Amino acid sequence: MPLLTLVALGFLAGSLIKLADDIADINISFNRLFAIPAGLAYGSLMGYLMVIDAAASLLFGGIVIGCLLTGKINSTGHYFGLAAILIIFFLYGVRLSPMVLLIAALAALDELRDIIHVPVYLDAVFDYRLILKLGVFVLVILDMLGLNALIILIAFDSAYIITERINSRISHEV
Repeated sequence: MPLLTLVALGFLAGSLIKLADDIADINISFNRLFAIPAGLAYGSLMGYLMVIDAAASLLFGGIVIGCLLTGKINSTGHYFGLAAILIIFFLYGVRLSPMVLLIAALAALDELRDIIHVPVYLDAVFDYRLILKLGVFVLVILDMLGLNALIILIAFDSAYIITERINSRISHEV
């Protein structure tokens, strides 16, 4: 699969996951039921990426496990997204290595601010989920993970951040 396609799908998944999250959390002038199709769409995209790219499989598998551990999968849209991922995961027999647990730990560490008090000077680290990015970067440098994972993660997180900013503007205008 061409890298540009992986990046585009990762970007779209990141945008949809934030949209599903914001529909449920900040109620951005949509009925909360609209989080369900957004969840199904991002779950299907993430599941598809996990099937077609081994690095994306480890990345998204780790993110899902990390989010489960920290309670971030907490709304109807996310439940449907998780269901879509699991259906694809089991239908296509996605195989994960134990490295997914390391990525899950990094993803969980990125969500610590929602669980414990973190000093203000570390806000940027958690705002931009730098723990996971730096961890994946180190795994790429050590040749333990493909470069695709880092590129997809940057696209995914960029879309997540852009969508968050757009949604916050929309919610403030309404």
